[in-house]
Amino acid sequence: MTEHVSGRDVLRQAKELYAPYRDVVAPTGQRVAIIRFQPAENDPPDWKVRLEASKVSAEQKVKSFEHLGFHADHIVMPPGTTRAQFADVLERANQDPSTRAIIVQFPPPAHLQPLVQRMNPDKDIDALTKGRSPYNACATAEGICRVVEPFAKDDPLIAVVGSKGFVGQGVVTTLREQGHRLMELDAGDDLRRVHDADIVVSVTGNPGILGPDHLRAHHRLVVDSGFVPQPDGSAKGDVQRAAYNIPQHLTPVPGGIGPVEMATLMERIVRREVDTDAPDWKVEPRPYLTKEQLAHTATAEPTTASVAATATTRTTTSTASEQQAPGQQTSGQQPQAKGQGQGQWAGDGQQAVAPGNPIAQAARLRTGPSNGGGGSSTVQPGAGPSAPDRAQMPNLPKPPAPGGPSR
Repeated sequence: MTEHVSGRDVLRQAKELYAPYRDVVAPTGQRVAIIRFQPAENDPPDWKVRLEASKVSAEQKVKSFEHLGFHADHIVMPPGTTRAQFADVLERANQDPSTRAIIVQFPPPAHLQPLVQRMNPDKDIDALTKGRSPYNACATAEGICRVVEPFAKDDPLIAVVGSKGFVGQGVVTTLREQGHRLMELDAGDDLRRVHDADIVVSVTGNPGILGPDHLRAHHRLVVDSGFVPQPDGSAKGDVQRAAYNIPQHLTPVPGGIGPVEMATLMERIVRREVDTDAPDWKVEPRPYLTKEQLAHTATAEPTTASVAATATTRTTTSTASEQQAPGQQTSGQQPQAKGQGQGQWAGDGQQAVAPGNPIAQAARLRTGPSNGGGGSSTVQPGAGPSAPDRAQMPNLPKPPAPGGPSR
């Protein structure tokens, strides 16, 4: 019953918001430089995979900036690039007045990474120049925090897996500045500790690091920022597919945080170069259950099953009685006064609510009645969690009237 939080919807929203600026930007000839690195044939497989992910990201950035009317310079540095060659590319982008922004796709080769700090901080729209960029966190980290925001109105505990990495540090810094309670986890930590969190953010880039042993139904949101291309053209994230149906909400891979990053970069450059008051993209609030509400639902389940079993017994007894001659009673059965015990039965045409597991019950509480017959869900969309409701008696079939079906 997991609901996906689509990054593609966010990117579509951003493109619609900022499309009107294209007519202003295009005639200016403004440019964005996007620099990435190409692996060598003999590079380790895991390094090749990381640079393939970098390539996919760079290509998406090209499309996003060109949608706004900027010319995107997609600069591919070949294997064996020297420090002098990389420094020269950076310096030319720094000095070119038409180049309004520079992005270096991570990870660069280790011997070139220190040179990234030579980038002009005024052109750094992805927070790569430590402490000198106009932005406190990279676009991915900011986007993640904005996805988390509508799920974090009631002081939840947020676990950040991969908290010491580049993106993870940005997520931790931003969420801490917003006053959230954090659980920071990284290499060597027991990741099962995420059981105690309400929201889980994973930014490790380690495929399948989180699975059914880690995620729980009370996780109102799981953000998966991993993206590792596979030989068959698919991609894997930090969350195993086997765990996709466990949390209440999840950002999928692909189509989750990647497009959110693009939307954030588009917003940043429009506000800086065209309109400081440009609107921001948003993730609409969605209903969810707190730990307390889910626990309340779980404890109510045995009662539901017991009532359903009692109803089955009563219906069987009633049916046996109807099969006898009029006026004949089953041995030991006492005549029932009119209306006796009817408080246990629902109205005509209503079906029994079959007992289920807490996750299924949680889904019913989130979505409200499935028959379209009115009523309200436990949690109203856009309002965050509501106070736990008292468990409701299930609606059970009404027994036939004495004498069998009406004619």
